[in-house]
Amino acid sequence: LRMTLFSRSIATLLTALAVAQGALAEPWLAPGDPRLRLDLQLLNDAGLMQIPLSTWPLSWGDIEAAIQNADALNGSSATDEALQRIESDLRTAATIGEPLVRFSANVAENPRFIRSFENTPRGDAEVSGSWSWTGDIFAINLHAAVIDNPFDDDEFSPDGTYLGLALGNWMLSAGWQERWWGPGRDGSLILSTNARPSPGIAIQRNRSTAFESKWLRWLGPWSLTSFVNLLDDDREIDDALLFGLRITLKPLENLEIGLSRTAQFCGDDRPCDTQAFTDMLFGNDNAGVNVDPDDEPGNQLAGFDFRWALPWEIPLAVYAQWIGEDGRSGTPVPGSWLRQGGLESWGRIGSLSHRTHIEFSDTSCHEGGLGFSDIKPNCAYEHSIYRTGYRYNEKALGHGIDGDGRSYSLGSTLVQPAGHSWNLLIRYMEINRVGDPETRHSISPTPQDLTDIQLTHDRWTRFGRFYLGLGYSHLDDAASSATSSDFSAFLSWSSM
Repeated sequence: LRMTLFSRSIATLLTALAVAQGALAEPWLAPGDPRLRLDLQLLNDAGLMQIPLSTWPLSWGDIEAAIQNADALNGSSATDEALQRIESDLRTAATIGEPLVRFSANVAENPRFIRSFENTPRGDAEVSGSWSWTGDIFAINLHAAVIDNPFDDDEFSPDGTYLGLALGNWMLSAGWQERWWGPGRDGSLILSTNARPSPGIAIQRNRSTAFESKWLRWLGPWSLTSFVNLLDDDREIDDALLFGLRITLKPLENLEIGLSRTAQFCGDDRPCDTQAFTDMLFGNDNAGVNVDPDDEPGNQLAGFDFRWALPWEIPLAVYAQWIGEDGRSGTPVPGSWLRQGGLESWGRIGSLSHRTHIEFSDTSCHEGGLGFSDIKPNCAYEHSIYRTGYRYNEKALGHGIDGDGRSYSLGSTLVQPAGHSWNLLIRYMEINRVGDPETRHSISPTPQDLTDIQLTHDRWTRFGRFYLGLGYSHLDDAASSATSSDFSAFLSWSSM
C-alpha cells in the first residue's frame, strides 16, 4: 500500500502535465550560493523587494516579480550592483523554450563532511551534466553525476533532477530537490543540505503575494511548501516516507516568520493508511497516551523561526530557530527543543559588499516550555521505532553536527561588483557531547571537539565559473585523547 500510494501520487502529477494551464519560468533557485543569497537578502533588507527568503529552493517567479518592482525604486550603489547581478542570473534561468546544457566537474582533498549552506563537494572527484528545458506549462531538468569516493557510497547521483508543473500560482514537482529551511547560515535544525536529497513529490507557492482579504492581508507576503519523499536508503525500517510542510510570512517589512513541520511515517510493517496519516498530521503519535503503541504513526519535528532586521536603516539583523522533538503530556505541543540563534550585519568595504554573521546552534533536546530547562540526552534526531533516526544515507537531515552537539560559527561573505565572491567560515563544534555508542550518530560514537576553518573564492570567467576552497580542521577525541589535523582543498568548475 505504501509504495502503491507513492507511485500513484507521482503518476497523478505526471498525468496532470497533459491538462494543466499556466505560465512558468525556470521554477527554482536551489540552495548553495552564498553570493546570490547575499544579494537577495540585501534587496530585502533595503526594502526594495519583500519576499520570504528562508525556504529554499526559492521561486524564480517570485524573485522576478519582486525585482521588477525594485527597478522603479532608488537604491544605493550596493543595491544597484546586487540588482544587476540578480537580473543577470534571472536572464539565464528564465530562458523559455530553449534547452540549456550545463557541465561541471570538481576535485577535492578531504572534502568537508559537515556541510553549511555553501555548496561544497560530496566526494573526492565528480563529473556531472544536466539538460533542462522550460516551457509555458512545465519545466524539466535532467541531472546526472558520477562521484569518486562519495560520503554515502552512491557513485551515481541524480540530485537536482526534477519535473515541474505550473497550476495557477502553484508549482507541482517530482524529483530530487535540495531544501534548506530557516534563516541559519551554517545549519538548519530541521532541514538542510547536509544529506543528499531523496526522491519525492512537492507543491510550492509560486509568488508570495499577500492575501486580498482584509482579514488576512496583515500577514503580508507568504509562501507555502509541502512534500512527501521516499527514504530509499538502507534503514532499520525500509522505505519510510518523509513528510514536510513549511509556511513563511512577512507581516512586517523587516520581519520574516517561519513555521515548519516534518515527520517520518509509513515503511515496512508500519501503518500506512489514511488513519496513520491523519494521526501523524494532528500529532496523535504519543504511544500509550493518544495512540496505541502498535499504531504510532511516526517520528516528528516541528517548530518556528524568525529573522528581524533592525529599523532606522541599522545594518543588523537577529534570527533564531526553535525546533521541538517530543510531544509534551500526550499533546502535539513539543516538550523538548533544539535551539539556534544568530546575528548578521552588512555594509560596504570600499567597492565590496559584505555580510558577516555569528551563529550558535544546540542540537541537544532541552526540556521545558521553550527549552530552558534540563537536557534530555539521546533525543534529537533519534526515535524508538524509526531507529535509523532523522537521517538519510547516514547523514543528519537537520543540522550537520547531528544530535547532542553544539556549533559556534563566525562567517563573512565579500562580493565584488562583477560578482566574484570570497567566503570565510570559522566553526568550533562539540560533537556528540553525550557519547552514547547505542545511538546512530552520523559523525562519531564518542565526544569530539572539532575546529574548522574554510576560505572559498567564486569567480566567473569566459571559460566558465570556478570555485576554489582551502581549509584546515583540528579534531580532539575525548575517549581516546587522540588529536589530528587535516588540510583540505577543492576546485570546482561549471560551464555557467
